[in-house]
Amino acid sequence: MTAAIHGHEPALTYEKIIERLLQSLHKAEALPTQPGVVPWDAFHRLSDLVHANFDVPSTTFTAIMRRFLFGLGFAVSPRNIVGVGTYVGYTFSWLLRDRAAGDTAPLFETAVGIDVDAAANQLARRNCAVLNHGDSLNFIEGDGPIALAERKLPIDLLYLDLDDPLTGKLKYRDTLESALPLLRSRAVVLAHDACISKFAGDFVVYHDFIRQSGLFLGPWVFPIDSCGLSLAVKK
Repeated sequence: MTAAIHGHEPALTYEKIIERLLQSLHKAEALPTQPGVVPWDAFHRLSDLVHANFDVPSTTFTAIMRRFLFGLGFAVSPRNIVGVGTYVGYTFSWLLRDRAAGDTAPLFETAVGIDVDAAANQLARRNCAVLNHGDSLNFIEGDGPIALAERKLPIDLLYLDLDDPLTGKLKYRDTLESALPLLRSRAVVLAHDACISKFAGDFVVYHDFIRQSGLFLGPWVFPIDSCGLSLAVKK
């Protein structure tokens, strides 16, 4: 992706695309601080670790989306991260990094993955054990809105990826509403699958709630792959 073609400017790498997106988000006041240089060497070490050790039955998560989540996790540097619909931990892992990798960016204090599927959570625990977070990272069973209300963990970054067989992504709205008392000022909310046509109506409901609440900047939708990602920031 870096070679020049017929004398034109070299094509952008995925990493450069993500860096430009992060800069644009900072200009839109969606990131709390000026993004530093993303430690892509740490990303590649994480990628090698994950793909050598994780058991992932299926995923639609693309190479550029993995980089986008990693870059956002680095740029936001959240103290507390919560994921709802974390399945076997694969998509969630790109926000977490490897605690033993030695990169200098701040790491989270607490991360919690929530999923209704006990077997998926069990596999997520085994998968993410290789990331060396110990007791700082937990996966719990529960319905997203209910589990959030019970957990009472202040949230700096909320990642939504739940998918109900009957209601699709409609619970994104209810989950975000349940999280409102827990979201710190400048907390970032990410919602996966924002560009999938069968979920378009669900995202209308979710995005309408964000806009009408008056509590958020955004949402911004990034169609960087066929699934896409929605981002909003708590004021």
